[in-house]
Amino acid sequence: MPRHSIRPWPPSIAPGLIALALLAIALAPRVVAQTPPKPAATPGTAFELPKPGGPFTVGTTSFSVIDEARAETFSDQAEKRQVQVLAWYPAADGAQGSHAPYLRVGMQEARAFATLMRQPETAFDYLAGVKTWSLVDAPPRAGAPLPVLLFSHGYTAHPSAYTALMEHLASSGYAVLSVVHPYEAMAAALADGRVVTMLDAQKQMRKGIRDVLGEWAKEDETMASVTKAGDEAERLRLMRGYLDALPVTTAALTRWVDDTSLVLNRLPTLPAGPAARLAARVDLARLGAFGHSMGGVTAAQFCLQDRRCRAGLNLDGIPQYGPMIDTPMNRPFLMVYSAREGRRGASDVIYARSAKPYVRVDVDETLHNDFSDMVLWGGPLAGRPIFGPMTALHAIAVTRQIVREYFDQELLGRRSPLLSGAAPVPGVRVH
Repeated sequence: MPRHSIRPWPPSIAPGLIALALLAIALAPRVVAQTPPKPAATPGTAFELPKPGGPFTVGTTSFSVIDEARAETFSDQAEKRQVQVLAWYPAADGAQGSHAPYLRVGMQEARAFATLMRQPETAFDYLAGVKTWSLVDAPPRAGAPLPVLLFSHGYTAHPSAYTALMEHLASSGYAVLSVVHPYEAMAAALADGRVVTMLDAQKQMRKGIRDVLGEWAKEDETMASVTKAGDEAERLRLMRGYLDALPVTTAALTRWVDDTSLVLNRLPTLPAGPAARLAARVDLARLGAFGHSMGGVTAAQFCLQDRRCRAGLNLDGIPQYGPMIDTPMNRPFLMVYSAREGRRGASDVIYARSAKPYVRVDVDETLHNDFSDMVLWGGPLAGRPIFGPMTALHAIAVTRQIVREYFDQELLGRRSPLLSGAAPVPGVRVH
């Protein structure tokens, strides 16, 4: 798919999270008035996901858990919080079966996105033709217990848009549990079979989402000021002032961390079936958390709160919301920055004080969405300034390498050639 040079974002949008890159093009009237007319939609075609790079066949399953202690604040019905999990893992030798669909939540995931972008409802239906490498409900690989990685998507993002990364990690020996945060994901399947999206009955963004986005109006200018500040005291002052004014965002972060801990807590009690077989094979003593955008921020806060986390990683989620700015995490943590203008290094003032140790990786020629499968999608996304000039396959390969080598190092004790400097990658700078 065509790649694009790096361009600044419209000043009225804080593109800290994955969907906001598209809001600048497709959503709120105050933004549309400040952006160029959108190009005509380009027909999309099914693409091929890059093959996982590890030695193991990949299995996949899904399950849902219910939190009886929490009411669902996005629903006007009296119901409890329901959380979906998409899981990938190394499958048993010789495993066979049908390959999982790419759109794991179903066509609602694609059609809500088309509506959000003000495209024909079927504009992304071609994604249903994308084939994955994962075998549905395959038995997990026998042998030593599997190290676990917990993943969270970006705010209002597609749960399916990280499949290339999930499959690669599973093929490398990890059980990966992708937590789908309902109502704040593009789409999520609930335990009772319903599918809910980030859109309300009027096909507009839900009010709770609008409330979160509304708190980010000054995020671009604040992060630019933080990165330009000459001393740490000034950076801390600016960052604290911004974080103190985000009560709705802080509540969303708490909700997502609670979802993540809930999934771990319920693993021993899953009903008999493929998910329970996987749960019986995981090693919670070797557990890492990572995510993209808001999901990366969630991973950091989870590692701060839940001592089961041994190491965390954030893919371009800026800034780090919550209390970490003044609270020691005392866990290894890695922050991956894209080349977004005014953002690179903004969260260093938080992580360098809290994590132990802290590693920073800068990836040139990328923008926020380059850390997801969306670099491959084309179609209505073609021609929109939401990706950097790095080729799509290289962006996926770099993301895979950083994440796998980091967790191999921190959870499995394998020295990372990239992070140690023994095998540098052009355009990837490790601090």
